Amino acid sequence: MRIKILHKAKLVVRVFSPKGENRIYAESVFDNRTQQYWTPAQIAERGIEWFLNLADLKETLNWNLNGDEAKYQFQWGQSAPRGSEGVAYVFD
Repeated sequence: MRIKILHKAKLVVRVFSPKGENRIYAESVFDNRTQQYWTPAQIAERGIEWFLNLADLKETLNWNLNGDEAKYQFQWGQSAPRGSEGVAYVFD
């Protein structure tokens, strides 16, 4: 699979999965079109505060944010004793 140009994503969603929990939480959403972070109210309004698993994360983000599922990218980043961080890239 060819890696997409990630800086062209319309939204960059940072997520966190605490150890011992079966959920993934949205920590922040950066909108590349406006160059601004969404407020917690905006995240809640779109229904993307938490997810059951990676499949739910992908489906929910693309559905609720009008993303192109074929271009979606996700990568886990740092893992620490408290949990794991990741970044999802949503494209038009």
